[in-house]
Amino acid sequence: MYFDVEFKKKNNDWKKFENDTAGVFEKFDYTVKKDVRFKTDRRFQIDFIAYDGKRRFFVDCKNHAYIPPEKEREFIKNQMIRANNFIEKNLKNTGKNIVLLVTRNRTNSLMQHRSGTEKILSVDFYSLPALLRDIAVYEDELVVF
Repeated sequence: MYFDVEFKKKNNDWKKFENDTAGVFEKFDYTVKKDVRFKTDRRFQIDFIAYDGKRRFFVDCKNHAYIPPEKEREFIKNQMIRANNFIEKNLKNTGKNIVLLVTRNRTNSLMQHRSGTEKILSVDFYSLPALLRDIAVYEDELVVF
């Protein structure tokens, strides 16, 4: 039997990245539900949902070297579909719902964002604490529904 060490290492890195990202939300007093799976007319999976009394983040973690802007918009669109389906099936819609990509490497991140130009679709892992610390400043710039 063949065991691919590199595949196993890469797979563990991906899961560790999701767990580390969820840990950042927990440090900011968000409750986190990981690997949320549910079924409507088809099966869905959300990496994790982080929530407090005011906000609910539907987070998609992307462990990619680079995400082109058009792909970033596609990822957000798909996450929005999953989030809406989750809310319809499971929740009363209270508070603000926010869809966010968290990337390992820089992309259209918070630090590159210029206020008023377009929505913040993603934030890199290292900028995530700044986003959560100053969430009131950035809230209108995020994809909120």
